[in-house]
Amino acid sequence: VAEIGLEEAWHGTTRRVEVDGRRLDVTIPRGADTGTKIKLTGQGPGGGDLVVTTRVRPHPVFTRHGADLERDLPLTLEEAVLGAEVPVSTLKGKVLLRIPAGTQNGHRFRLKGQGMPRLRGEGAGDLYARARVILPTNLDDDTAKAARAFFSKLNQPDPRA
Repeated sequence: VAEIGLEEAWHGTTRRVEVDGRRLDVTIPRGADTGTKIKLTGQGPGGGDLVVTTRVRPHPVFTRHGADLERDLPLTLEEAVLGAEVPVSTLKGKVLLRIPAGTQNGHRFRLKGQGMPRLRGEGAGDLYARARVILPTNLDDDTAKAARAFFSKLNQPDPRA
């Protein structure tokens, strides 16, 4: 078993394995996933084939679903209510995502082609960024008063009704 990180699976990598006192470099292709098998013909014990299976470690930011990735996207209350352009980190780098005004917590944005490369195919999967609105805490008296004034001007129906 060759254990790799998600970034290594995205770029492709090599791992060194030892078989019968010999060291062999195994090329792990872009897009490899947990369970991907790499066959080294004639390199196993007694001249047989050697099969190396990959295992991709969990990532602290991204969750993988085949070629698609998913991540949380923290947003301020202002960004969610009024809209904004926010940077989103991907495995390729950062992209700017336009957040429309009124974005609800949990809304999923699809970033086409920003997921994992397909192992034996063309292109890449998608990245889904899930809005996670971070509410302000520890409001002082003046800020709480301004918030009450703001909310009193809203005509928002009871969402539980």
